[in-house]
Amino acid sequence: FNSTFILKQSDLFAERLRGEAKDEAGQIRRAFERVYGRQPDAEELNASTTLVQAHGLPALCRALFNANEFLYLH
Repeated sequence: FNSTFILKQSDLFAERLRGEAKDEAGQIRRAFERVYGRQPDAEELNASTTLVQAHGLPALCRALFNANEFLYLH
């Protein structure tokens, strides 16, 4: 989950998101759209904003990549 590959992909994805949206909320919404094909709900947006402010956008990207919703098909 925190392999060199995932860490690098998280950095690259964060860089891409910064190019697609200028503000933090837009970057978070775009991340959810790209990874899950949906917008974050209010609780997810709030938690994601807190995470990004504390640890940076790559940390959110890594969390999204490691979530069950991304890893497993339903």
